[in-house]
Order: sequence, then structure tokens, then C-alpha cells
Amino acid sequence: MYVLDTNIFIDAANAYYTFDLAPGYWDFLVQLFDSCHAVSIKSVYDELDGASEDDPLKAWAKLNKQHFVAPDSRVVSCYQKVSTWAMGSHEQRAVNEFLRVADSWIVAHALAYGWVVVTHEKSAPASKKRIKIPDACSEFGVECLNPFKMLEHEGMKLTL
Repeated sequence: MYVLDTNIFIDAANAYYTFDLAPGYWDFLVQLFDSCHAVSIKSVYDELDGASEDDPLKAWAKLNKQHFVAPDSRVVSCYQKVSTWAMGSHEQRAVNEFLRVADSWIVAHALAYGWVVVTHEKSAPASKKRIKIPDACSEFGVECLNPFKMLEHEGMKLTL
């Protein structure tokens, strides 16, 4: 199962898979959700829900809210491990940001259930000023890949 980062939705909606240009991308995501091959999390939904009322991504997220899962006790336990690691290895400002946004919860969900994280973020292990999702995943042995690899693995085809 894949767990999708916020940037998977925002980057696609604002750039290469806009709703008007590539509705098949959004349909494919819903198929992945419906077939239990992918989820996202409540923290990601909350970030998307913070957009303006006329944002088509916000409207899409509302229609698919059931696919943004809330943390359970298993995830909370893993979140504590992730936050302890972050506090022990990065500057406080980086830790605060990592824990404030969905990133730490994405890693915790993946760790709790053996899911694969999907994000556009690139590893930067030497950075003390920003905690990157791929580096947190690496620390905990969680697989992390970019969305294009996920789409390739899942067989998405863009046709006219």
C-alpha cells in the first residue's frame, strides 16, 4: 500500500496533471484508493483543506475525504519513535517544522503498517535545517519513492 504526501496532489494539480488537462490521473488515484493500493492521511487532507474555497484540488479532496485516514494507536506509537529520532538529530527549527506538517505522520503511518511512502521530496541526509521525508524513511527502513515510480508500478497509462 502506498501513502501519498501532500506534494503529490499539489504539484500535480498545479503543474503537469491539472484537472482540465489530465482528469485520468485523478481518476487513477481514486482507483488506487478504492482498490486499497493507496491512501493518504488526515494531516494531508487538512493541508489541502486549507486552500481557498475555489481551489479544485480542495474540492477533489473533499469528494475523496474517506481515503485520508486518521491515525490509530499503532500510528501514534510510531509517531513517538519518529519524533524522538527527529529531536535527537536535527536543529529545533527543523524538528518543529517536521512535526507541524504532515511529513512526520506520513512516516509514522508507513512505519506502523509497512506502507510505501510516495513523495516528490529528495533525500538530504546532511541537512540539519530541514528534515526530508526520504531521510526519515531511511532511518526507519521504510520504502520511499517518487510518484512516477508508483504510477509506473501500478500501470497507469496516459492515452488520448
